[in-house]
Amino acid sequence: MWNSLLTLIQDDNAVVLFFPDKFQPDAEPTLKGFKDSLEEMGANDFFFDEKIIVTIINDIKSGMVSNHQNRNVAERRNAEVLIALEELDMKASMTVVGAYGGRDIQSSDIISALTSMEITRGISRNALKKIMVLSRNLGAGEKIALLVAKGKEPIDGTNASFMPLVEDFREQALQPQEKEGEEDKVDMRDLGETITVVEGDALIRRIPATKGTDGYTVKGEAIAATPGKNIKLRAGKGATISPDDPELVIATTSGMPWINKDGADVDNALCLNAVDISTGHVKFKGSVIVSGDIAADMIVRATGTVTVGGFIESADVQAHGDVIAMKGIIGHQVEEGEEHTCFVKAGGKIVAKFVQSANLQASGDIELGLHSIQSFVKSKNAVTVMDKSGRTGSIVGGEVYAGSTITTVNLGATAGTQTLVKAFTRFDKYKENIADLNAKYKAAQENTMKVVRAEMDLAKVPKAERTPEQIERVQTMKEESNKEITLSMTRFQSAEEELRKQLSENVVKVTERMYPKVIIQYADEQVTTKREHSPCKVYFNEYEIKIDPIISKNTNLIND
Repeated sequence: MWNSLLTLIQDDNAVVLFFPDKFQPDAEPTLKGFKDSLEEMGANDFFFDEKIIVTIINDIKSGMVSNHQNRNVAERRNAEVLIALEELDMKASMTVVGAYGGRDIQSSDIISALTSMEITRGISRNALKKIMVLSRNLGAGEKIALLVAKGKEPIDGTNASFMPLVEDFREQALQPQEKEGEEDKVDMRDLGETITVVEGDALIRRIPATKGTDGYTVKGEAIAATPGKNIKLRAGKGATISPDDPELVIATTSGMPWINKDGADVDNALCLNAVDISTGHVKFKGSVIVSGDIAADMIVRATGTVTVGGFIESADVQAHGDVIAMKGIIGHQVEEGEEHTCFVKAGGKIVAKFVQSANLQASGDIELGLHSIQSFVKSKNAVTVMDKSGRTGSIVGGEVYAGSTITTVNLGATAGTQTLVKAFTRFDKYKENIADLNAKYKAAQENTMKVVRAEMDLAKVPKAERTPEQIERVQTMKEESNKEITLSMTRFQSAEEELRKQLSENVVKVTERMYPKVIIQYADEQVTTKREHSPCKVYFNEYEIKIDPIISKNTNLIND
């Protein structure tokens, strides 16, 4: 039946459906019969829509053929090139649809498709060659897709960095040297050859920030890179920026190099074997390095750091920088109310193996490796009494105050030695600040009454008689009042939130045991332990002091 209805036209490029007058099908029309007829006339690879053919078949069966008279039902199509943009124009994929009896793709088709989509950058020649070759084997309507173009992400610039050119003497001073001829043994009194520099020595170099490399999309649109931040190079005391190299800090004097994160200083340093009756008291504008001990009743004052290879024993040591005692700090036992015989004060941190019967005060952290026994220990920041392994460290007796946290392994003693600890000593300052901000917030609220009165006074004036200046003055008062209320409320709420955060972080942490008769103090609140506690965290919630158990790494300990 189909053979009598289908005709090739347009130079054999299309198949048209033609029904004769008073058409009556001589057989049942089927989709298979349609395909067989196309094959017989050499148009089996032509494109046709099966849904349309099925509709025509149903209409033929119903006798409704007039709507399909002279209708194109199949056509020859060349291979088709399609391009899809992906990831915000960062990728372009090319799809080739196999020819329906037509010609395969040509290079001109590819160029035309790329041009129509404005793809100009990141094009892969190899991908285009590959798609040309693979498309030759496509059947009618078969598809192949390849990534043919890829944009380039921008490479952001790097921030300025700093490269030390000499070792920091503070790090070197804490490295005892191996004993000659004896492996695995060190001489705690030999801290190695002291690191010094002379005028003109290079100290630290800044590696400038880079601008980065811009990227681009496959359409050739530039994507700007974020340039790195150029951090200022700082030349501190005893140092300067090199006149020949703006990225280099050099020494202007001889001394001990201090390497900081963004620059360097050079500090005069006094190196001594010991401080005792043979040297007398030491007062030095710079750093002091003592390879041995500081003996009893001696006084040491330094504007830099004091580093001691041995003990500080019943001495008075004060430094604007750090105080480091590698062996320990020890004084004589005194009666209650008497001053300690050993006093150590640092503008920076205090680091020691242990402290016993001494008074330590630091603006920075206080770090003790073994123990604090019957001592007064006060830091504006954190106090830690624990070795590097986290297994050893105890606070027994005395008083320990910390601006932030107190961390130790054992707190108190089995004998019930009275021990006072007070964390977050900055609490009162936070509360004072919150009270001040609250007062300002209330004052801002009260100030709104002035605005209300001004608005009421203006309302009494007839609209026709109100001047622009009067209206503007009231409006300005209102805007400033609202701004003041919003700002004061935000500051007050932020301060309260910060206090809650600080209270949650600034705790007393005990990783093994806390014993009876430990007095824990926060602000005006205090509690005294009456029993032994396993690993715990002590904190203050503004209303009461709480002791919560924590999980210990020591499986032999079970929470009470």
